[in-house]
Amino acid sequence: MRCAMLDRKLERILVAIADPSTGSNRAVRRAGALAHKTGASIELLAALPSAVSAGIIHAESEHFTRLESEENRRLLERMANRLRREEIIVNTHVETGYPVHEAILRQVRLTQADLLIIEARKHNLFARLLLTQTDFELIRRCPVPLLIVKRGAAWRRPRVLAALDPFHANDKPTELDGEIVAAADAVAALMGGTVHAAHVYRPVLRLIPGMEMDPGFVATIPVQDKAYTREIRRQFYEAVGRYGIARNRAHLLCGDPVIELPAVARSLRAGLVVMGAMSRSGLKRIFIGNTAEQVLDRLQCDVLIVKPPNRR
Repeated sequence: MRCAMLDRKLERILVAIADPSTGSNRAVRRAGALAHKTGASIELLAALPSAVSAGIIHAESEHFTRLESEENRRLLERMANRLRREEIIVNTHVETGYPVHEAILRQVRLTQADLLIIEARKHNLFARLLLTQTDFELIRRCPVPLLIVKRGAAWRRPRVLAALDPFHANDKPTELDGEIVAAADAVAALMGGTVHAAHVYRPVLRLIPGMEMDPGFVATIPVQDKAYTREIRRQFYEAVGRYGIARNRAHLLCGDPVIELPAVARSLRAGLVVMGAMSRSGLKRIFIGNTAEQVLDRLQCDVLIVKPPNRR
């Protein structure tokens, strides 16, 4: 299954809204912009956990849930009407009684959505934008591309950064980079943007045997280091060449991906970073490692998560 945004028309967008009472929503605005370009319809979803799990007395829980659902439906309709005035087809839905991520995934399947959009939110007034456990469950389990909206600014001829791993570390399938580039190409084509590619590799580290020291202290052999770097460069530029990305838009960096990937996204003023999620060692469960989680939290721009083909 190739990226829906590339192989066929983007027809159905599902927007999961964590708190409709906040009013203007970045994810809704991003969905509206994509709908204008593609003619897609939009469904706005508010998923509420059951009132009982929140500690409400059982006798009052049904009444409380009904009131909250009605209020959320009213707020969703207000958002929907703004989009309808722009001649976009919009439906609304409120789901209760499920864990939030399960409710969202259920609606993805029921609506046959081509794209799921969520908004990263600040945990408090002073916190930076951080992803929640629900967000990471969606990253792991969503069967369609997942767009995480972090910025409110419109995509105007955006730079789209494809985060590649041509060396397929951690058992990444070779097809995943193709999916990442395909999705980046599709967004860039829709929004009049350009595609860049980046890969961050770690330096060669060699522990000095027989010495008692902090394990953080390492040494490299210059000849080995040069050979390693040369091979990294060769494979990276061969890969970007296969995908039709110009060398002046290919960014190869040495260091910690948690630091370097967000840094290159900032330096490019990227509007979107496209990353892949994979299954670990042949398991069906999608794996997101600690490094990837930190990268996702540190990125300041929007992030699009795609999966390998036939593994969604």
